[in-house]
Amino acid sequence: MGYQKISITVPEEIFKEAKGLAAQRQIKLSHFISDALADKVRKSKEEVFVQRINEIFKDQEVTKEQRFMARDIADNTNVEELPW
Repeated sequence: MGYQKISITVPEEIFKEAKGLAAQRQIKLSHFISDALADKVRKSKEEVFVQRINEIFKDQEVTKEQRFMARDIADNTNVEELPW
C-alpha cells in the first residue's frame, strides 16, 4: 500500500488529545490518525451497507420470503452437526 502526505486543520483540543493518545500507545501521531481515518471509512461503509439492507427489507414481499426461508432452514438444520 502506498502512502499520501496530506495537510489537515483540526481544532487544537482534538490535536492535543490525539497526540496524547498516540504517545500513550507509543505510536506515531500519523499512525494514530491513519488508524482513526481507516476506522471512520470502515464505519461509513458499514452504514451504507446497513441502509441498503434496510431499504431492501422495506419491501414486505422480501421480508416475508426471508422469514419463510429462515424458518425452513431452522426447521431442517441440526445445529449439533454444524462445525462450530
